[in-house]
Amino acid sequence: MLRFALPTWMLITLLLMASSASGRWMLDIGDVQGDGWSMTGVTLEMTLAPGPTGADAIRLHVDHLHLPDPVGSAKALEVTCPGGRLEPTRLKCPAIRLSGRHPWLTLNQVSGQLDLGFDGRLELTLKQLPLADGRMDVSVTHDAGQWGVRAQGQRLALREVRGLAERVGVPLEVLMPEGFRMEGHLALDFKGRGGMDGIQATQGRVVWGDGAFAGAEGTLAGEGLGMSLQWDVRQEGSAWQGVLALDWDEGALYVDPVFLEVGPEQPVRVSTRVDWHDGRLSVKDLALAWGEDLRLAGQASLDPAHLPGSLKATLDVDRARLPAVYEAFLQPFAYGTVLDDLETGGLISGRLQIREGAPQRAALTLSGVDADDRKGRLGLYGLDGRLIWKSDGAAPVSHVSLEGGHLYRIPLGMTRVALQLEQDGVRLTQEARVPILDGELRMHGLEALGLGSDDPVVTFEASVMPISMERLAASVGRPLFTGTLAGSIPRVRYQGGELTVGGRLVIQAFDGMIRVGNLRLREPFGVAPVLWADMEMDNLDLASITNTFEFGLIEGRLRGHVRDMILVNWEPVRFDAALYTPLDQRFRRRISQRAVDNLVGLGGGVGGMLGTGFLRFFDSFGYRQLGLSCRLRGDVCEMDGVAPAPDGVGYYIIQGAGLPRVEVIGFTRQVAWRDLIQRLQAAVEAGEVSES
Repeated sequence: MLRFALPTWMLITLLLMASSASGRWMLDIGDVQGDGWSMTGVTLEMTLAPGPTGADAIRLHVDHLHLPDPVGSAKALEVTCPGGRLEPTRLKCPAIRLSGRHPWLTLNQVSGQLDLGFDGRLELTLKQLPLADGRMDVSVTHDAGQWGVRAQGQRLALREVRGLAERVGVPLEVLMPEGFRMEGHLALDFKGRGGMDGIQATQGRVVWGDGAFAGAEGTLAGEGLGMSLQWDVRQEGSAWQGVLALDWDEGALYVDPVFLEVGPEQPVRVSTRVDWHDGRLSVKDLALAWGEDLRLAGQASLDPAHLPGSLKATLDVDRARLPAVYEAFLQPFAYGTVLDDLETGGLISGRLQIREGAPQRAALTLSGVDADDRKGRLGLYGLDGRLIWKSDGAAPVSHVSLEGGHLYRIPLGMTRVALQLEQDGVRLTQEARVPILDGELRMHGLEALGLGSDDPVVTFEASVMPISMERLAASVGRPLFTGTLAGSIPRVRYQGGELTVGGRLVIQAFDGMIRVGNLRLREPFGVAPVLWADMEMDNLDLASITNTFEFGLIEGRLRGHVRDMILVNWEPVRFDAALYTPLDQRFRRRISQRAVDNLVGLGGGVGGMLGTGFLRFFDSFGYRQLGLSCRLRGDVCEMDGVAPAPDGVGYYIIQGAGLPRVEVIGFTRQVAWRDLIQRLQAAVEAGEVSES
């Protein structure tokens, strides 16, 4: 209530009612007070024009104006209305000028319009008000206890807006992480209306251009950002309801570890309806789109005072298209794993339901998904299926099919598996068969537990049905073996990043047997896998082996072992190995001239009678026993043979038998592993050349 209004306006009205009222009038009003505001030193100067159509000149001076926060106080206010009209019921100024001193508003001949009704109605407009290094148009209306505000600003500097917000008592720093910085310019169009009890509705749009921000810890950053936020929120009874829409059209965003670039051809659109009632926030009709590659929808409700237990939400992934979604949102979390460098394709969709702040149900649908490791370790093609999980472990059986793939370039055929997703794990519900070349892997059991923990445990049992070693070797670019790979794989366990095999893998190759035991593999798909194993070989056909590797023909049977073997990134760093022909078996024992030469070069040995010329006319020789051993430590191989040489220094690589007699004795005890491999490769390559 204005304490001066009635006597003052009565006096003005009497002046206006006087016939032919004209001339210059000055009123010393003094102090004026209202609810929450006051003016002191108020004077009103009027030059009234004669007649009903004349233009009056009006000037209002206020020594001190005090308004409620956040506006605060202003001094030496001057409002001039050079072309206005003072009527019995209103003051109308189509062009005003406002000047004065204010802590954070620059009031220097600000132009505008004023229409003031003596019954309390007000329409005030200020044009091009300097604010935050930009310009702002402000309009204020008031009528019958209802008010309205509209503010339109251009090129408002965000750094100045932050300072302005702090001056009006809304420091943005308390809403942001410590050390957080923001830059750019804002364009604002704000509308608000309300009554004596406060704001009742607001709508508007704010545009952020040339945007940039950074967090102090380097985990948040953005640059070149262009985005806008629109809102329309109003009070309905005791509730607040409205709609929000965010459009992001350009710029780059980094939220550790995700980096996302957005442009006009791939914008981000977010929209939702919100409802606030009795301390509970509801989000409905949530929609998020990232170009044509990602579509999300959902709804949620929560009580901010009781989080996370009050959260109830449903999120639908209507479309997630690969490779875009993989490269932007999945790959950053997979660095250092087999999934960190994939060529991908296909579509993914799904749903997540949260109740009482915890996941209750999830479903994932795969449609034609391809994933191929660029390093050649793993490939899965044509993945289709639906995976269903429930927090109580009572989900229906899930089914997944695979058109094909590879494991370290070993081809995998069409496969179908049935899985039971449990509360914190997954298990195979029935035997699954994975075709591998001309054989298959039969998975009898598969179970993974503790998937939500830091130390999940995976157990696996399977058997390998006979696979051609020749085809297997060809698929990985190795020399063509003969024979088959088969056996059981019992009690495989993966825990703490390490895979262990409880039983033995049996390989039928070269008409003999190779048994692999004590097999362990750490970080199998990591950057540097480590493998431990023991191998035992028995009754292998030397003729098949030497023909396979073009080493030179050796006839006989081979026995041997590789114990305490350690491979780092598939390169040997330790083992104790021995390959030899057993004396306790009866078989034909012959060796070709070229095989003798290769064994001499391999072991650094010297042939006992190779210097005599007549031996060159023989293609093969008999032998009693032959063999080599290597004790590898690091990069050095400690060499030995099948028996000590007579001089006590060397060692027999070949012990001769019959006539002509050939014996090969080695004298080099230590050989660099790389040199030994190079000698073997040279021997094989020489054989390939001679065969061609």
